[in-house]
Amino acid sequence: MLILLLLLIACEGQLSSGDGGVPSDTSPEHQSWMDEINRLHEEMADLNEELASMKSEYQNDFFGFFSYLTDNIVDPPVGTRVTFRGVDVNTGGAYDATTGVFTAPVSGTYGLGFTASVKPETSPHGIHFVLMKNGSHEMHVFLDGHTQNWLQRISDIVVHLNEGDTVWMEIISVEGSNTVAGRDGNLDGEDYYMGFLIHAD
Repeated sequence: MLILLLLLIACEGQLSSGDGGVPSDTSPEHQSWMDEINRLHEEMADLNEELASMKSEYQNDFFGFFSYLTDNIVDPPVGTRVTFRGVDVNTGGAYDATTGVFTAPVSGTYGLGFTASVKPETSPHGIHFVLMKNGSHEMHVFLDGHTQNWLQRISDIVVHLNEGDTVWMEIISVEGSNTVAGRDGNLDGEDYYMGFLIHAD
């Protein structure tokens, strides 16, 4: 494109200066110059349109989000959908922070990740999470056992999603008392939920 632009400037400069033996306005040579300039203008317009299309396509090909748990969740019941209301990244706007649901904007292969942590308790406790895809179980995350130590699990999965498929994290089992640590709560947790498009179909 730069070469075309330089040629165009050179041609127009010569025609406007009237120097260097450039043909008169009525000569066939002058018309040839004008035809070449018009052709260069058209090529530049086509290239600009192609670049704009490529830029738009590139931007629309990436979708991803990174969300985190803002507040502590204390003794959540079975069936609780975990809503990660804090959002650091939401390219494409496919993650809904008010519901905790990611809706696939295009069909393709996606990477999804999740981490959860619960604080120590005085008696045995445990909590199980599951990644739900359209209401079906896709990935389980278990936090069971210790009373003296923090429990933390990090899990990720690669799944195929069709356009419009929905995924979210849900609690499917609890034992005893459990407090899931949020970032803005007094426990300063780092529990997150994330996802991104790897390759569109």
